Amino acid sequence: MKSTQIEKNKWEKINKIDLRVDSVDLIYKGDLTIKFVCGFENLSRGRCEVFVKEKNKKEIDNLFIHNDKALMEVNVFFDEKIINKLLHHFSLKRTSSKKIKIIISTLDFLMVNQKGDLYVESETKIKINEISWNIPLM
Repeated sequence: MKSTQIEKNKWEKINKIDLRVDSVDLIYKGDLTIKFVCGFENLSRGRCEVFVKEKNKKEIDNLFIHNDKALMEVNVFFDEKIINKLLHHFSLKRTSSKKIKIIISTLDFLMVNQKGDLYVESETKIKINEISWNIPLM
């Protein structure tokens, strides 16, 4: 019985977050923003909002974890040319019922237990190392 309790509380470090895109919105308020509302594939609870915005000189891709709600916010900055390419590829995804996947690799580690619960002590902002997109076309 004791060993089962110990197993439940084992934490491991991860630096990759797998997301499933549930909806996509274009927001235009002077600048174009693409908002992706996502569910987690490798975490058990919460949701994630990914914002793709046009890159200015000082912006750094980042992931913000709230400690008072089950929400992560990701801000990713691309050149206008890349944003247009992404929009083009999204427009091709018409015949597939498969969901778009986003994989985010972070520079710092997150702590997750075996049930997929994320350990959050305080609000945290983490730099993103890489983001990749899987857009099913058929």
